[in-house]
Amino acid sequence: MKIGNTALLLALAAHESSSFSLQLQSVVQTNRARISHNKSISRIDTSLFSTVVEQPPAEAEEVYGTIVGDTKGAALFLNNVAISRGAEPLLKDINWSVQPNERWGIVGVNGAGKSTLLGAITGTVRMDSGKALVHSNVRVGYMRQTAVSGSTKTVYEEAKSEMTALEDARQVLDIVTKRVEDGDYSEEALDDLANAQELFQNLGGYEQEQMGVGRCELGWRDCCDSAARDWLGKYIANYDGSVVLVSHDVSLMDASVNNIVEITAGTLIEYKSCSYNRYLEEKEFRALSAQAEYEKNLEEAAQLQKFIDKFSAGTKSKSAQSRVKALERMKKEGRLDPPPAAVVTTARIPYLKLPAPPKPHGENLLVLKDATIGYNSEEKPLLENISLTIPRGMKLLLRGPNGAGKSTLLKALRGNVPSMIQQGSRIENQQLKLGVFTQDLAQELDKDARAVDLVTDYARTGADGDITISDEDARRVMGALGLTGEKSLRQIKALSGGEKARDVGCIQGLANALSGWGGKDGAVVIISHDREFCDRVDFTHIGTVIDGKLKLEQRSLQESDWEQYDIGAKLV
Repeated sequence: MKIGNTALLLALAAHESSSFSLQLQSVVQTNRARISHNKSISRIDTSLFSTVVEQPPAEAEEVYGTIVGDTKGAALFLNNVAISRGAEPLLKDINWSVQPNERWGIVGVNGAGKSTLLGAITGTVRMDSGKALVHSNVRVGYMRQTAVSGSTKTVYEEAKSEMTALEDARQVLDIVTKRVEDGDYSEEALDDLANAQELFQNLGGYEQEQMGVGRCELGWRDCCDSAARDWLGKYIANYDGSVVLVSHDVSLMDASVNNIVEITAGTLIEYKSCSYNRYLEEKEFRALSAQAEYEKNLEEAAQLQKFIDKFSAGTKSKSAQSRVKALERMKKEGRLDPPPAAVVTTARIPYLKLPAPPKPHGENLLVLKDATIGYNSEEKPLLENISLTIPRGMKLLLRGPNGAGKSTLLKALRGNVPSMIQQGSRIENQQLKLGVFTQDLAQELDKDARAVDLVTDYARTGADGDITISDEDARRVMGALGLTGEKSLRQIKALSGGEKARDVGCIQGLANALSGWGGKDGAVVIISHDREFCDRVDFTHIGTVIDGKLKLEQRSLQESDWEQYDIGAKLV
């Protein structure tokens, strides 16, 4: 089992500021209109531009990426934004501004509309009404929530794929530069060179060259380990510009942003000058205060009504009439209306009940003996001389620096690729039943299938399948995990990233389930850098994978475990 988190990030910086050096999808789109209207650059072979399109219509600013407009001095300005998902309204009357150098984290339950809101800002999601505007001197960088599960590309190819626009601009610049260097000093050639240089600069090309390949334009990847996330949190915290971050990684939020906006009940609630944990406290305080005020108003209204009923026809009728007016005023002011759901709604931790493990034969469930583990027999193995015994009752956390071989060891234990164990042996208990939850699970799902169909198909088939499980049974379990109502009937591709596999609540629910699971019969092996998750599981053993070896210790987690290998306390 490997537990991780994902993020989406929007960076807004003034043109003269340093580039954020991430996947600048929106910057490319914002510059398209500028390119297509530039007469000189149009004489260059535009087939070299993967980002150049035919000249858009006059209203194309609302189609082609971010929109520049009057933001009232803010870096980003949302005005009366409304977005629907199918026939259902998702967000309505959204009014929000991000001032220069503010860092905001967007939070909310699965499916609330966090990614959708960023999509509206970057132009990838159509709005029903309203506007999302950026300041005229602002560049927008967008780091997407994405993953590379199943990719056959090399790491370099994956990195380069995120830099298509910049690579194309560089190619054009090289062509026109050589043209001038070869002696063409015509006005046309010099204009083409100036325009190519301007485009390359607008895409951050010169800044990228100054910074080198260490900060190339990469989207968010699940391979980003705790050390990289620690670096990212510090980088965001010191970034010279505005940031909007969506992440289920609580520690990353705490390390990087200083304002929180919650999407709940279709609207936004701001929590300024709040870290994530401070936001939780403030949210609870606001909810309790709103409920207490509501109950106080009801009690006051009841007293007014009691007086009115008692004295409306007697000597105190004038006093009764004044109380009638006071009661009407309370109703008109909305003081007798229940607090808005957006204020008092609290996130529910999903409840997960895992089936009890079977009674094993003997003490050990799984054994690796003198194992040499790797992916290619012609290359040096990643792990050597690995001996690991998984007895009943063990809860093992595998940890270590990124690339040390933790996931490789877990795959070897899983046993679904026998060729990985090049030497040694893997021995499993006759009664062993393996359950696996991987960090790439969401990418392995059939995107066109309905969520409920995937669940029922899995539950009804296989050695442990039960053909009597109904759709209603499946939807009831899915509802307990947060996929309530019609969400379970959606196709996988229509679910948010958190709805597919993980969010803060689901991870907490999983940790709660694992902490009390197994007893003396089952065992758990986990890879995670999520400190809150690990603290809930109550591990019995710690395995450190480093330098191709495994060091196994029978103990619980220690404070020093979060300080080694540049993991960084509290950071995934």
